[in-house]
Amino acid sequence: MTTQISTLSDQAYERLRGAISAGQLPPTLVIREVDLAREYGMSRTPIREALHRLHTEGLIQQAAPGRYVAMELGPKELTNIYQVREALVGMAARLAAKHRTRVDLAKFEDTLEALDRACEMEADDEADNLVRAYFHAIAEASGNDYLHEMLGRVTDLFRYRALAVSHPEWRDRLRRGHRALVDAIASQDSDLAERLARELIAKSLAIRIADLGAANVPASSTG
Repeated sequence: MTTQISTLSDQAYERLRGAISAGQLPPTLVIREVDLAREYGMSRTPIREALHRLHTEGLIQQAAPGRYVAMELGPKELTNIYQVREALVGMAARLAAKHRTRVDLAKFEDTLEALDRACEMEADDEADNLVRAYFHAIAEASGNDYLHEMLGRVTDLFRYRALAVSHPEWRDRLRRGHRALVDAIASQDSDLAERLARELIAKSLAIRIADLGAANVPASSTG
């Protein structure tokens, strides 16, 4: 019985995390245990366990007993998340420059070509998925499974489209940055790869902060 509950809890957790990451459960929507149990066809016990995990990870906050809402990401929360993401992506790029294979390089090229096409067609949703695939490929090329998993969890905290790809004034600049990072990894320049990776994340943070209308970005998050 315990194993069954654990399995159902894992299923509910993955489903909920995916819905939150995709923006399907905005901070204005109350998430109720009883509603989820009915929708998922489960008892409230595995639902409660799944919600507890999401609460522990900072994806949701409790509004009342049995009721939660997705965490709203303001300038402070975004900056904190991006500081961690910048460090992880920088480390992934450094390691990828040391351990990348021909298969990894081919995957980078395919993703960049697809991203170029999506940007030219202004297919923002597709471009968003490709940007995520791009950083996923870098983390995979690092050869560090723990780093890969940690970066994936931090990325899951983003519940909004990768705004950078939908901003024309930033799009070309970031595409050049993506290309430069791949070139640095291909040439096994680990110092340059880490610096370029951190710069890409810092630029993305600046776009998100500007989009929220914030006036200031802490200096420590932009270097």
